[in-house]
Amino acid sequence: MTLPKDPLLQPYRLKHLTLKNRIMSTSHEPAYSEDGMPKDRSRLYHLEKAKGGMALTMTAGSAIVSEDSPPAFGNLHAYSDEIVPWLKKIADDCHEHDAAVMI
Repeated sequence: MTLPKDPLLQPYRLKHLTLKNRIMSTSHEPAYSEDGMPKDRSRLYHLEKAKGGMALTMTAGSAIVSEDSPPAFGNLHAYSDEIVPWLKKIADDCHEHDAAVMI
């Protein structure tokens, strides 16, 4: 197999992680959460990017990391253990399309 010549489409190795290309979506807050959790709308948002060929998608652009921090606009409640299965589902779905996920 011949790799494309465009550097953007070349794999990128970062220590133990190899990304399939150099296309990524940086962390931002689209306010797709429901009750502070990244439920289906959030999951599908990241999944579509993975399906489109993105190598890395970043979640929770402005997550709340302490329960006493006031939410601003649909932030994810990263302080709550309830978020773990939702983030796992996003990661599992994106991994099926060879995309990495970072929070």
